[in-house]
Amino acid sequence: MDDKDFLLIKTLYEEQNITHTAKKLFISQPAISDRLKRLEAEFGCQLFIRQPRGILFTSQGEMLVQYVNEADERYQKIRSALAKPVGKAFGSLSIACSNKSGFSTNRYKDFLEGRFHVCIIRGEHNWSEHKKRLLRDPLCVFSRDPIDLKKLPHLPFVHYITDPALQLVMDDWWYAHYKEPPRITIETDAMDTCLKMVRQGLGVTILSKSCGQEMPELSMTALTTQRGTPLLRDTWMYYRKNYQLVESSKLFVDFMNQKFGIKE
Repeated sequence: MDDKDFLLIKTLYEEQNITHTAKKLFISQPAISDRLKRLEAEFGCQLFIRQPRGILFTSQGEMLVQYVNEADERYQKIRSALAKPVGKAFGSLSIACSNKSGFSTNRYKDFLEGRFHVCIIRGEHNWSEHKKRLLRDPLCVFSRDPIDLKKLPHLPFVHYITDPALQLVMDDWWYAHYKEPPRITIETDAMDTCLKMVRQGLGVTILSKSCGQEMPELSMTALTTQRGTPLLRDTWMYYRKNYQLVESSKLFVDFMNQKFGIKE
Protein backbone atom coordinates (compact mmCIF):
# COMPACT_ATOMS: atom_id res chain seq x y z
CA MET A 1 0.00 0.00 0.00
CA ASP A 2 1.06 3.60 -0.60
CA ASP A 3 -0.43 7.04 0.09
CA LYS A 4 -2.58 6.82 -3.06
CA ASP A 5 -4.14 3.62 -1.74
CA PHE A 6 -4.78 5.34 1.61
CA LEU A 7 -6.66 8.15 -0.12
CA LEU A 8 -8.57 5.68 -2.29
CA ILE A 9 -9.69 3.59 0.71
CA LYS A 10 -10.80 6.65 2.73
CA THR A 11 -12.70 8.16 -0.19
CA LEU A 12 -14.32 4.89 -1.20
CA TYR A 13 -15.46 4.30 2.36
CA GLU A 14 -17.04 7.77 2.48
CA GLU A 15 -18.74 7.47 -0.91
CA GLN A 16 -19.60 3.73 -0.87
CA ASN A 17 -19.65 3.98 -4.65
CA ILE A 18 -16.91 3.48 -7.27
CA THR A 19 -18.43 5.96 -9.73
CA HIS A 20 -18.62 8.76 -7.15
CA THR A 21 -15.11 7.93 -5.92
CA ALA A 22 -13.75 8.08 -9.46
CA LYS A 23 -15.26 11.52 -10.01
CA LYS A 24 -13.96 12.83 -6.69
CA LEU A 25 -10.40 11.58 -7.24
CA PHE A 26 -10.35 12.20 -11.02
CA ILE A 27 -9.50 8.56 -11.66
CA SER A 28 -11.15 6.24 -14.16
CA GLN A 29 -13.44 3.52 -12.81
CA PRO A 30 -11.39 0.68 -14.42
CA ALA A 31 -8.25 2.04 -12.74
CA ILE A 32 -9.99 1.99 -9.35
CA SER A 33 -11.26 -1.55 -9.92
CA ASP A 34 -7.74 -2.71 -10.79
CA ARG A 35 -6.30 -1.14 -7.65
CA LEU A 36 -8.98 -2.74 -5.48
CA LYS A 37 -8.18 -6.16 -6.98
CA ARG A 38 -4.47 -5.55 -6.34
CA LEU A 39 -5.18 -4.72 -2.70
CA GLU A 40 -7.23 -7.87 -2.25
CA ALA A 41 -4.40 -9.89 -3.80
CA GLU A 42 -1.86 -8.15 -1.54
CA PHE A 43 -3.79 -9.01 1.63
CA GLY A 44 -5.02 -12.37 0.41
CA CYS A 45 -8.69 -11.83 1.30
CA GLN A 46 -11.88 -10.22 0.01
CA LEU A 47 -12.11 -6.61 1.14
CA PHE A 48 -15.07 -5.38 -0.89
CA ILE A 49 -18.51 -6.59 -1.92
CA ARG A 50 -19.58 -5.11 -5.24
CA GLN A 51 -23.29 -4.38 -5.63
CA PRO A 52 -25.34 -2.89 -8.49
CA ARG A 53 -25.75 0.45 -6.68
CA GLY A 54 -22.54 0.65 -4.70
CA ILE A 55 -19.91 -1.17 -2.76
CA LEU A 56 -19.75 -2.61 0.75
CA PHE A 57 -16.72 -3.36 2.89
CA THR A 58 -16.28 -6.84 4.34
CA SER A 59 -15.16 -7.32 7.94
CA GLN A 60 -11.57 -7.45 6.70
CA GLY A 61 -12.25 -4.31 4.68
CA GLU A 62 -13.53 -2.52 7.77
CA MET A 63 -10.32 -3.49 9.58
CA LEU A 64 -8.31 -2.01 6.72
CA VAL A 65 -10.29 1.24 6.88
CA GLN A 66 -9.64 1.48 10.63
CA TYR A 67 -5.91 0.97 10.03
CA VAL A 68 -5.87 3.62 7.29
CA ASN A 69 -7.64 6.17 9.51
CA GLU A 70 -5.35 5.50 12.48
CA ALA A 71 -2.25 5.66 10.31
CA ASP A 72 -3.41 8.93 8.73
CA GLU A 73 -4.12 10.43 12.16
CA ARG A 74 -0.67 9.44 13.42
CA TYR A 75 0.87 10.90 10.27
CA GLN A 76 -0.89 14.25 10.74
CA LYS A 77 0.18 14.39 14.40
CA ILE A 78 3.85 13.68 13.67
CA ARG A 79 3.79 16.16 10.81
CA SER A 80 2.53 18.90 13.12
CA ALA A 81 4.99 17.90 15.84
CA LEU A 82 7.96 18.00 13.49
CA ALA A 83 6.93 21.44 12.29
CA LYS A 84 7.17 23.07 15.73
CA PRO A 85 10.96 23.39 16.19
CA VAL A 86 11.47 24.98 12.78
CA GLY A 87 10.59 28.48 14.02
CA LYS A 88 8.59 29.42 10.98
CA ALA A 89 5.32 28.45 9.33
CA PHE A 90 5.51 24.83 8.31
CA GLY A 91 3.03 22.02 7.80
CA SER A 92 -0.52 21.98 6.57
CA LEU A 93 -3.37 24.32 7.40
CA SER A 94 -6.93 23.39 6.49
CA ILE A 95 -9.43 26.25 6.26
CA ALA A 96 -13.15 25.86 5.63
CA CYS A 97 -14.19 29.02 3.84
CA SER A 98 -17.24 29.91 1.80
CA ASN A 99 -18.08 33.15 0.04
CA LYS A 100 -21.50 31.80 -0.91
CA SER A 101 -23.89 31.74 2.00
CA GLY A 102 -25.71 28.71 0.65
CA PHE A 103 -22.69 26.55 1.47
CA SER A 104 -21.98 27.94 4.94
CA THR A 105 -23.84 25.19 6.76
CA ASN A 106 -21.97 22.45 4.91
CA ARG A 107 -18.58 24.01 5.61
CA TYR A 108 -19.42 24.42 9.29
CA LYS A 109 -20.44 20.77 9.50
CA ASP A 110 -17.10 19.75 7.97
CA PHE A 111 -15.33 21.90 10.55
CA LEU A 112 -17.25 20.27 13.42
CA GLU A 113 -16.20 16.86 12.13
CA GLY A 114 -12.56 17.86 12.45
CA ARG A 115 -11.71 18.21 8.76
CA PHE A 116 -10.46 21.79 9.12
CA HIS A 117 -8.37 23.80 11.59
CA VAL A 118 -10.24 27.06 11.00
CA CYS A 119 -13.67 27.87 9.62
CA ILE A 120 -14.59 31.25 8.06
CA ILE A 121 -18.24 31.48 7.08
CA ARG A 122 -21.25 33.75 7.15
CA GLY A 123 -23.70 33.38 9.99
CA GLU A 124 -23.27 32.87 13.74
CA HIS A 125 -23.33 29.36 15.17
CA ASN A 126 -23.48 28.09 18.74
CA TRP A 127 -19.75 27.29 18.96
CA SER A 128 -18.42 26.88 22.51
CA GLU A 129 -14.75 27.47 21.73
CA HIS A 130 -13.11 30.45 19.96
CA LYS A 131 -15.01 32.59 17.45
CA LYS A 132 -14.39 36.11 16.20
CA ARG A 133 -16.57 38.34 14.05
CA LEU A 134 -14.64 39.55 11.01
CA LEU A 135 -17.13 41.46 8.87
CA ARG A 136 -20.68 42.82 8.90
CA ASP A 137 -22.46 42.78 5.56
CA PRO A 138 -25.83 44.54 5.06
CA LEU A 139 -28.67 42.58 3.49
CA CYS A 140 -30.16 44.36 0.48
CA VAL A 141 -32.89 44.07 -2.09
CA PHE A 142 -31.27 43.84 -5.53
CA SER A 143 -33.27 45.13 -8.47
CA ARG A 144 -32.60 46.36 -11.99
CA ASP A 145 -34.19 49.72 -11.20
CA PRO A 146 -34.78 51.56 -7.90
CA ILE A 147 -37.86 50.31 -6.05
CA ASP A 148 -40.19 51.34 -3.27
CA LEU A 149 -39.95 48.77 -0.47
CA LYS A 150 -43.65 49.23 0.24
CA LYS A 151 -44.37 47.60 -3.12
CA LEU A 152 -41.94 44.71 -2.60
CA PRO A 153 -44.60 42.00 -1.97
CA HIS A 154 -46.17 42.79 -5.34
CA LEU A 155 -42.95 42.47 -7.34
CA PRO A 156 -41.77 39.19 -8.94
CA PHE A 157 -39.19 37.63 -6.64
CA VAL A 158 -36.16 35.55 -7.65
CA HIS A 159 -35.57 33.27 -4.68
CA TYR A 160 -31.96 32.30 -4.04
CA ILE A 161 -31.93 29.00 -2.14
CA THR A 162 -29.57 29.67 0.75
CA ASP A 163 -28.75 28.02 4.07
CA PRO A 164 -31.55 27.67 6.65
CA ALA A 165 -30.02 30.16 9.11
CA LEU A 166 -29.96 33.01 6.60
CA GLN A 167 -33.38 32.05 5.26
CA LEU A 168 -34.79 32.34 8.78
CA VAL A 169 -33.31 35.84 9.16
CA MET A 170 -34.87 36.93 5.86
CA ASP A 171 -38.22 35.34 6.70
CA ASP A 172 -38.29 37.09 10.08
CA TRP A 173 -37.58 40.41 8.41
CA TRP A 174 -40.17 39.85 5.68
CA TYR A 175 -43.07 38.93 7.93
CA ALA A 176 -42.23 41.72 10.37
CA HIS A 177 -42.89 44.15 7.49
CA TYR A 178 -45.47 42.43 5.26
CA LYS A 179 -48.53 40.26 5.73
CA GLU A 180 -48.36 38.53 2.35
CA PRO A 181 -45.50 36.18 1.31
CA PRO A 182 -43.04 37.11 -1.44
CA ARG A 183 -44.32 36.55 -4.99
CA ILE A 184 -41.69 33.95 -5.93
CA THR A 185 -41.57 33.40 -9.69
CA ILE A 186 -38.12 31.79 -10.00
CA GLU A 187 -35.95 29.71 -7.66
CA THR A 188 -32.25 29.00 -8.12
CA ASP A 189 -29.36 27.69 -6.01
CA ALA A 190 -26.75 29.59 -8.06
CA MET A 191 -26.04 33.12 -6.84
CA ASP A 192 -24.60 34.30 -10.16
CA THR A 193 -27.68 33.05 -11.99
CA CYS A 194 -29.91 34.81 -9.48
CA LEU A 195 -28.20 38.17 -10.03
CA LYS A 196 -28.20 37.76 -13.80
CA MET A 197 -31.96 37.18 -13.73
CA VAL A 198 -32.37 40.35 -11.69
CA ARG A 199 -30.23 42.21 -14.20
CA GLN A 200 -32.55 41.01 -16.97
CA GLY A 201 -35.51 42.46 -15.10
CA LEU A 202 -37.06 39.10 -14.24
CA GLY A 203 -37.55 40.03 -10.61
CA VAL A 204 -35.88 41.25 -7.43
CA THR A 205 -33.97 39.30 -4.80
CA ILE A 206 -32.46 39.63 -1.33
CA LEU A 207 -28.73 39.00 -0.82
CA SER A 208 -25.80 40.35 1.14
CA LYS A 209 -24.43 43.61 -0.26
CA SER A 210 -21.04 42.09 -1.08
CA CYS A 211 -22.68 39.56 -3.39
CA GLY A 212 -23.32 42.30 -5.92
CA GLN A 213 -19.75 43.55 -6.23
CA GLU A 214 -19.43 42.23 -9.78
CA MET A 215 -22.71 43.84 -10.88
CA PRO A 216 -22.49 47.46 -9.69
CA GLU A 217 -25.15 48.47 -12.22
CA LEU A 218 -27.86 46.82 -10.10
CA SER A 219 -29.86 48.94 -7.68
CA MET A 220 -29.41 48.01 -4.01
CA THR A 221 -31.86 48.95 -1.28
CA ALA A 222 -30.57 48.25 2.23
CA LEU A 223 -32.93 46.48 4.62
CA THR A 224 -33.50 47.72 8.15
CA THR A 225 -35.09 46.24 11.23
CA GLN A 226 -38.26 47.68 12.76
CA ARG A 227 -35.97 49.73 15.02
CA GLY A 228 -34.34 51.29 11.97
CA THR A 229 -30.98 49.54 12.33
CA PRO A 230 -29.35 47.82 9.32
CA LEU A 231 -30.15 44.15 8.83
CA LEU A 232 -26.70 42.55 8.82
CA ARG A 233 -25.16 39.26 7.79
CA ASP A 234 -21.97 38.65 9.78
CA THR A 235 -18.88 36.71 8.76
CA TRP A 236 -17.26 34.76 11.60
CA MET A 237 -14.00 32.93 12.13
CA TYR A 238 -14.28 29.76 14.22
CA TYR A 239 -11.32 27.87 15.67
CA ARG A 240 -10.51 25.54 18.52
CA LYS A 241 -9.11 26.21 21.98
CA ASN A 242 -5.97 24.24 21.19
CA TYR A 243 -5.27 26.11 17.94
CA GLN A 244 -1.87 27.20 19.29
CA LEU A 245 -0.67 23.60 19.23
CA VAL A 246 -0.55 23.76 15.43
CA GLU A 247 1.96 26.43 14.43
CA SER A 248 0.38 27.14 11.05
CA SER A 249 -3.02 27.52 12.69
CA LYS A 250 -1.64 29.85 15.37
CA LEU A 251 0.11 32.06 12.80
CA PHE A 252 -3.02 32.31 10.67
CA VAL A 253 -5.31 33.17 13.59
CA ASP A 254 -2.83 35.76 14.86
CA PHE A 255 -2.63 37.27 11.37
CA MET A 256 -6.43 37.47 11.06
CA ASN A 257 -6.77 39.02 14.51
CA GLN A 258 -4.23 41.68 13.56
CA LYS A 259 -5.72 42.20 10.10
CA PHE A 260 -9.20 42.84 11.47
CA GLY A 261 -8.12 44.60 14.66
CA ILE A 262 -9.41 41.84 16.96
CA LYS A 263 -8.15 41.69 20.53
CA GLU A 264 -7.82 38.38 22.30
